[in-house]
Amino acid sequence: MDQYEVATLKKGLLILEALREGQPMTLTEIMRIFQLNKSTTFRLLHTLENAGYIEKEDRSYRVTDKLGRTPAASNPRLDWLAVPPLNQLAQEVGETLYVGILHDLHVVTTQVVEGTHTMRIHSQVGDSSYAHLSAFGKVILAHLDEARREEILSRLTLHKNTENTFSDMHLLREHLKVIRRQGYAVDDEETEVGLRCIAAPIYYDDAVIAAVALAGPAARLTKKKDRALSKRLLECSAQISRKL
Repeated sequence: MDQYEVATLKKGLLILEALREGQPMTLTEIMRIFQLNKSTTFRLLHTLENAGYIEKEDRSYRVTDKLGRTPAASNPRLDWLAVPPLNQLAQEVGETLYVGILHDLHVVTTQVVEGTHTMRIHSQVGDSSYAHLSAFGKVILAHLDEARREEILSRLTLHKNTENTFSDMHLLREHLKVIRRQGYAVDDEETEVGLRCIAAPIYYDDAVIAAVALAGPAARLTKKKDRALSKRLLECSAQISRKL
């Protein structure tokens, strides 16, 4: 053990970190997870509560907004909770499913579940692109609060990947309004020629924090399928959101 560490403080910080990254927990659950006795656990929780960092509700402790909420998108829980719904939909439609988060001006892929088709889109965790290029980015932008969305758009240069990429900011803003109304976004060969993608938002505490998307060759993922696939994707995103 580091000779300069304060053991009690470290335990309190670990509890606070766990509460920020997960679901609310009872005193008994915290005792079990951190292998602490009841007296020590109570004193740590009491101190954190008095300082305003956590609050007690229905016998469970949860973090307050004093340190700012950690969005679920930065929590690995999102990835493993998303796997069953993603896998189910990938098996059903045969296309590859993804989860992505907004990181500054880019969208970053955080989860990939491969489809069943022999010819399918291959991507990997860590792939990123400018937010306006993909269904991922557009659906997150569309569902952000207006101030946050405008702050991002004010710094975003509309790089053009294909002839279908939005390169006019006014048209992009109008397009985002449509996405917000319909609830999902489509990448119609805007990122790459021959590739189409549909995305739906994932919410945490009524705020969009990520998106789920399915992608495939444009020849197979035709516009005629958009309505049916978007419906299934919205069901999938809602299922993930309820688990967070």
